[in-house]
Amino acid sequence: MDMNKLTLSPLLSATALALLLTVHPVQADNTATPLDQIAAVVNSDVVMMSEAQQRAQILRSSSQAAASLAAPVLLKQAVDNLILEKLQIQQADAAGIQIDDVTLNKTIAGIAQRNQLSLPAFQQALQQEGIDYAEFREQTRRKLMADALRKREVERRVQATSAEAAGTQAEEQFQAWLQELRNEAYVEYRIPVERSGLTLQ
Repeated sequence: MDMNKLTLSPLLSATALALLLTVHPVQADNTATPLDQIAAVVNSDVVMMSEAQQRAQILRSSSQAAASLAAPVLLKQAVDNLILEKLQIQQADAAGIQIDDVTLNKTIAGIAQRNQLSLPAFQQALQQEGIDYAEFREQTRRKLMADALRKREVERRVQATSAEAAGTQAEEQFQAWLQELRNEAYVEYRIPVERSGLTLQ
């Protein structure tokens, strides 16, 4: 396998892409150290501009529709995407959902195996692509937490619906719950945005 052409499994391809992409943070001046900026406040958390730029590049590279959007519109979509992600992590934390190191290690080992690499070789491949392994682990942990929250909420809604339409209705109700979560949260944009519908992704 060409180590410079690492192909991650679909499970965490977005996570890997986020870490693969180069971010160009705002400069305070020509000689100062690059500074990041806050793109949005989400309850007690923040979305950083670097995160939003990374996510915008992921959306652009993974969707023709997103690629056709003007840069400010795409950035807003990326920020909305991250707002929902952070809200889910906040809910997962509040619900006591944790991903232990054993589960995390098994997941990452599985990703390496699907890429036909040993774990040391996988770590080396990430490093060659400019990906910090510790950050990759935390991104993976957050993804697993969000997935666990989704599973819990969908299963709770399946129990309250008929068997015939359980799956579809549960997913629709989960998306509606996400929208309610977003509506009830304190969110303050720090980027210029036009007030428009939230993109649930």
